[in-house]
Amino acid sequence: MSRRSPNEMSVLVPPNLGPLAPSDPRRLGPYLVIGRIGQGGTGTVFAAVDPMGGDDPLAAVKALHSPGLEDPRTRGLLHARLEALAAVDGRVYVPPVRFDAEGAPPWLAMPYVPGIPLAAYIRRRGPMGPGRLLALAAGLAEGLLALHRRQVPHGDIKPGNVIIGSRGPRILDCALPGDDEVLRRTAGAWLSPERHQGAPPSPAADVFAWGAVLAFAATGKLPFGLGEPEVLAQRVQTEEPRLEGVPRELMPLVSRALAKDPAERPSIRELIGSAIAAWEQIVAEDAKGAQEAGVRGTAVTKVLSREWQGVVEPARLPRMITLDDGAVRRPGRVPLLIGGAAVVLALLGGGAWAGLRVAGGGEEPAPRPSESPSAPVETQEGPRTATVRFDPTEQEDPEDGPWVFTRVEQADPGAEPPEGGALRPQDWDAYWVPAEGAEPETAVIPEDAEVYCANYCTPGPGWIEDGRGTYEATGAEFTEYLSWGRVVIAEVEFAEGGGDGEEPEIVRITELYPQPLEG
Repeated sequence: MSRRSPNEMSVLVPPNLGPLAPSDPRRLGPYLVIGRIGQGGTGTVFAAVDPMGGDDPLAAVKALHSPGLEDPRTRGLLHARLEALAAVDGRVYVPPVRFDAEGAPPWLAMPYVPGIPLAAYIRRRGPMGPGRLLALAAGLAEGLLALHRRQVPHGDIKPGNVIIGSRGPRILDCALPGDDEVLRRTAGAWLSPERHQGAPPSPAADVFAWGAVLAFAATGKLPFGLGEPEVLAQRVQTEEPRLEGVPRELMPLVSRALAKDPAERPSIRELIGSAIAAWEQIVAEDAKGAQEAGVRGTAVTKVLSREWQGVVEPARLPRMITLDDGAVRRPGRVPLLIGGAAVVLALLGGGAWAGLRVAGGGEEPAPRPSESPSAPVETQEGPRTATVRFDPTEQEDPEDGPWVFTRVEQADPGAEPPEGGALRPQDWDAYWVPAEGAEPETAVIPEDAEVYCANYCTPGPGWIEDGRGTYEATGAEFTEYLSWGRVVIAEVEFAEGGGDGEEPEIVRITELYPQPLEG
């Protein structure tokens, strides 16, 4: 993009870019940091620009904060890993273009990749049909093959690390030294049995993750269901996956990929060959398809040219960047998008670059805590607010609702979170019990309901400002989270009116979560 003045640059940025927290860096290496894309257990991903410009100066820069990186030996392993990743063919996998393993903090930069995260794509559009599913299977396998040719297994294949773009699927992120424990806690549904037992990333483990991702894309459901990390780890190691709905053309391949024994899984080359063979069988039964199969290029290119149609990437917006401090001139408030089809990069470690994105309302302050956050607000019509628990595992229809909740109260109103670090979401849930006489209820949550999230959209300690909902979201983004995430404790406000058998309507949700303690 051309510069408008010596101190300004016009950049096309994601349409829902989050503001920087006060503690965020304003520069990482040569990059000026202009906004947040997401935060997870292993690092924070920022949108950043290269002041030197180029065809596209926008980059995704991940600042790493894994505890293991304090060890010099781990830093050395990280440098070697990033060097190997940088040499990988970038047609499907998106490799780092710059990195600094010795930085404070260590960081790596990748090109910005537009598209839709696979998790959001499936949640919004439903399972893929056989043709596009086979194209996804072949494309992901080709990306994994490029990694394995460099002796670098990915180690963290999951729907949030797969981007659906107009030219085909792209693979983002990668397990890095020091990530293993975090991944076992946050990506358990996609890790192979041996990874849960402590084995390092391997090509066979990537094949297992490929099978789990394809099962999800084919059915719209997690192959081992929802649950806490320990529960999922046990299921992955001892139970068979749920594959009802996987097309017959892919069922044998997906079943073998999900074998408990790594030796029984197919190779990456076999994944590509079998997916292409299945597609060619479909094409042979379609005269029009047989003509289109004459497209020049590799077998995978031929599949994509026919099956990968109608994927529209979100448009980026022009933004003026001040080069001296990385400040962004905003035309107005920018809303939060979590898990939606706009900014798409990757789920990292335990959070999402795309699926759990952090964005916010410009300079607009967050709501401040009330004196008694769990006390209902009384009106002439009775209480219109309540403190409730939303449990994703209790949702009967997590896509269309109505959504299930239970009114709760603090088990011990005087209890304080333990000292020494941020409270885990599952521990915070234990601070609340059903209110007297409370039973599960249901309510409608409009897509434009006002939502303030304090933890579920920012899964990492250290920068939630007030514990009462720092970042704005919408009802649509919140309900999408309820089809995928953990328990949320929140104060809700109901719309006026209702009755006569109509479901109550929730118009405002404010997540309750204690401010992380300094560790």
